[in-house]
Amino acid sequence: IEDLENFSKNYASSQYADDALYELGNTYIIENKVDKATQAFNKLIATHKTSSYLAKAILKQGLIHYNNSKEDLAIAKFKKVAADFPNSPEALEAVSTARLIYIENGRVNEYANWVKTLNFIEVSNADLDDTSYEAAEKQYVMNNTKQAISGFVQYISSFPNGIHALKAHFYLAQLYYADGLENNAIKHYEFVIEKPRNEFSEQALARLGQVYLKAKTYDKAIPILKRLETEADFPQNVIFAQSNLMKSFYEKSDFTNAVAYAEKVLSNTKIEERIKNDAQIIVARAAMKTNDEVKAKQAYQNLQKSAKGELAAEALYYDAYFKNKDGKFADSNKIVEKYAKDYSGYEFFAAKSLVVMAKNYYQLKDSFQATSILQMVMNEYKELPDVVAEAKAELEQIKLEESKRNSSVKEK
Repeated sequence: IEDLENFSKNYASSQYADDALYELGNTYIIENKVDKATQAFNKLIATHKTSSYLAKAILKQGLIHYNNSKEDLAIAKFKKVAADFPNSPEALEAVSTARLIYIENGRVNEYANWVKTLNFIEVSNADLDDTSYEAAEKQYVMNNTKQAISGFVQYISSFPNGIHALKAHFYLAQLYYADGLENNAIKHYEFVIEKPRNEFSEQALARLGQVYLKAKTYDKAIPILKRLETEADFPQNVIFAQSNLMKSFYEKSDFTNAVAYAEKVLSNTKIEERIKNDAQIIVARAAMKTNDEVKAKQAYQNLQKSAKGELAAEALYYDAYFKNKDGKFADSNKIVEKYAKDYSGYEFFAAKSLVVMAKNYYQLKDSFQATSILQMVMNEYKELPDVVAEAKAELEQIKLEESKRNSSVKEK
């Protein structure tokens, strides 16, 4: 370095002075003395305007700025090289490096507008397509959500049928979904699933199904889930599709299909207990809705073996309900007592269990207990109007029966 510095000072008029300055600048770069390197290149540019190293020196300055994250200064240097030294190797490198900066910063339109002004560069639509996509994908890989969304939106707008359209739509949908913007994601997932089966089809179907299920738009969810059921490669997605098809059909009061899918789920020996319980409750509830109490009774009995929490409470209530139906009134009351002990926090079936208990007591000839329980239900569960109405109807029926009985006794 000392020799080069001395040469450039002592032999400034030498034909090799520009060589010395250029080598001095490069040596400073190697030693990471970028300020001194810049000074050496500045001196070369200022004092040797016809030097063969001029383009190289300006390019080196641009690279110094780029490596020090001064992107705008770097681009200014690269543009100068491209403008002043067209067709040179340095100009081509300047354009190539500027392209990286524009991609990294998501400024693809600026890049496109600039390179179109350069006569020595042939930029095809495919090149711009790649550049635009790479800019968005880079932000996606770096988890810069806002910038990635902006980049993919810009890419899709500029290249609606672009080389990377499939990936762009899928990644944009994923970004929207992760950001809680499910409605924004829908059209991009739909773009993916409308294309011939591809690497993103299964994920897009599963996610779109989740979006529609969350929104309770079952008419839209059902065809998506049916496709997922038949197209999925992963068993967990088949289970997801079938278990949610049974729920969707149940919500639409299509009990035949609900039960059919519940039975599909139950036939799978590898499903977890939670999903199996969901299927049993669908079978049981659908059977009750269609007055098939034999099937409902069996399903609730199956559910009792493994259910916990609210489903266990519902199954236990129906155990009491069916024992009442079978004329096992005392046994039914024991079940209600167990319910009161273990599941009293689930108020809906707690209240309904008491109505069953009242019916049991009446059949056991204890009308006082029956009417007392029904009155208690009416007083304490006013937030459950359907159950209160059931209790009131039962109480009126008991009073009517008691009135008839008393009239019959008086006549005798």
